[in-house]
Amino acid sequence: MKLGAHIDIKPKVIFKALLLLSFIIILAALAYCVVIIRALPPVFKDSSYSGVKILNEGSDQNSLSSGVAVKKRLLKTYYLWGTSPQSFTIWKKSLLKAGKIEIEKRDIVTKDDILLPELVNNNCGGVYCLQRRISFSNVPGQLWKGLIGIEDYRYLDHKGIDFRSLLRAVWHDIKVMKLEQGGSTLTQQLVKNLYYSNERKFSRKIKEMIVSLYLEWKYSKEEILSTYFNEVEWGSFQGIKIKGIYAASLMYFDKKPSFLTDYEVSILIGLLKGPYYYSPFRHEKRLRQRANVVFGKLKELGLVSGLSPKWNDKNFLDWVNSLKKRSDDVDVYSIWVLSKKPINTFSKYVLINEQHKLIDDLKVKYPLADWASKVSVWKKVNDVYVNTYRHYSKVERSEEKAFGSEKHQVGSLLKPIVYGLLIDNGLKLDDMVSSKREVFKLKSGNWSPRESHKTEASEVTYLTALVTSMNNPIVRATKEYGFDKIEKELSKVIPDLHRPLSEYPAQLLGAVEMSVNELGQAYQEFIDKSCSQIKRKPLIDALSDPKRTTIKHRVGKSLGQMRFFGKTGTTNSGFSNWFVGHNGEELFIAWVGVEDVTTVSKKLKVYGSNTSFLLYRNYYENRGQYFSEMACQYANLDEE
Repeated sequence: MKLGAHIDIKPKVIFKALLLLSFIIILAALAYCVVIIRALPPVFKDSSYSGVKILNEGSDQNSLSSGVAVKKRLLKTYYLWGTSPQSFTIWKKSLLKAGKIEIEKRDIVTKDDILLPELVNNNCGGVYCLQRRISFSNVPGQLWKGLIGIEDYRYLDHKGIDFRSLLRAVWHDIKVMKLEQGGSTLTQQLVKNLYYSNERKFSRKIKEMIVSLYLEWKYSKEEILSTYFNEVEWGSFQGIKIKGIYAASLMYFDKKPSFLTDYEVSILIGLLKGPYYYSPFRHEKRLRQRANVVFGKLKELGLVSGLSPKWNDKNFLDWVNSLKKRSDDVDVYSIWVLSKKPINTFSKYVLINEQHKLIDDLKVKYPLADWASKVSVWKKVNDVYVNTYRHYSKVERSEEKAFGSEKHQVGSLLKPIVYGLLIDNGLKLDDMVSSKREVFKLKSGNWSPRESHKTEASEVTYLTALVTSMNNPIVRATKEYGFDKIEKELSKVIPDLHRPLSEYPAQLLGAVEMSVNELGQAYQEFIDKSCSQIKRKPLIDALSDPKRTTIKHRVGKSLGQMRFFGKTGTTNSGFSNWFVGHNGEELFIAWVGVEDVTTVSKKLKVYGSNTSFLLYRNYYENRGQYFSEMACQYANLDEE
């Protein structure tokens, strides 16, 4: 064939080639679709309503005792996340009518035992996220009808893609030469929320369309809407992501979805357009305008009753201000923490709330300090102590490690244990002892205990030294009764005790480190022994009168009338603050302190009395249960 000769290609060959190419393209497109669909995580199929799962099933009864006061705010938040279908207002009115409660300013006072609804499960598997899925029948009609009318009025007719809206959006984007409009249907919005980001990419849009068509083929319109309202995000509150209509209704309006008003529905629909762009915390004017537009559209659609008014400026401002005020609290955050616990009664909710509220307050006063809190509670069951509850404020870290292996200086918490050993060796708390500062000549140099407060008396009883947590008397007593004797017994409590004790006497003042679990074990043995020996009765009695000890200025009128064993501990320039309490039923140990001491260079004005003890006081005053008083069953009552 000569160069440049004409090649005659028959039309039939061209047609076959094009047909083959088309077939290959279709196969490739189908394969691409299969790959996209198979790569989807199983979020959608797991998002349908599966009934109420009670996390607290089989645990102790969740109730309020008669004659106690509880914080109205805490009880309301807990109740709303419970299994009861009633509103909090209706429930409260029914209790009032039955004479079971009285309402005070911020408290609810019980006049009878009240059974509380159990806390429902948190469906959100993510970190810092709250979600409770509900059935489609529990989604208010004006909410889903309004959303369709405003966002996708052809939703019931299309198959996942609204080609008219899509073409209109494409034409607009061509004119402005950038991706501005997407023409997304509700199904596409759901797909974007479930599986993809908001990134404006053509490849993401193609994937979104493929998955939308697939979902519309596989699921009914109602199932898609149900998933939409259960899975879409509505912003965040108190650092917790709000997922689904149930959480959104509770977070923003303190009510369950079935009790929303028409304007509240308008706000929630408005927020869906962009929960952070229309955030009531930062863009209230923008949200107000958007809510008014939605409300007007709902009226056009006939979804607003004549008795449901549009909010005025004051209504809206009051709502925004109440939200901002609540955003500084930790009640919702505490619900999220509680949802991760195996035991989630109201009393434990109160304890968690008190811990995180205290940590937030300390962060305001000392923002550079790395604050944390640990609380552990033991109860004696069949002569064995059982750890009934514990919580570490740094929820992202290992709780097991925090309580089991991480150690902190214990400070004055060790003194009752040492005094118990001294009493075993003959010391009597009525004996007098010098309060003057004594110098101990050690191999490492001279050492003298420092007192945290001054005393005018040159001599005091050991009882006074005990309740005021003096340092010189306890070291002087140990020297008198024998360092070797006390060391032998103390080493059983503290395996890491530095020896000889006579060369490391600062350990008697708590210059030793112990974990919460180790301290719990030590105090279990101490309480059991002290409550069975009459000679230790003065020791228990002295530390069971809160009006005499280091907490006398913090105990308050209510708890100050009760008898409970209590001891504070403060050490390491205020970086470690402790309280141990025992009310005859429960052993309570709280630690509040700075975990990374390199973040603070100065002494902190915090103590066990104004940190860890406050957790004990507020927990037992607000948990809604009776307070048991300390009562030991002493043996050898005839002993002199």
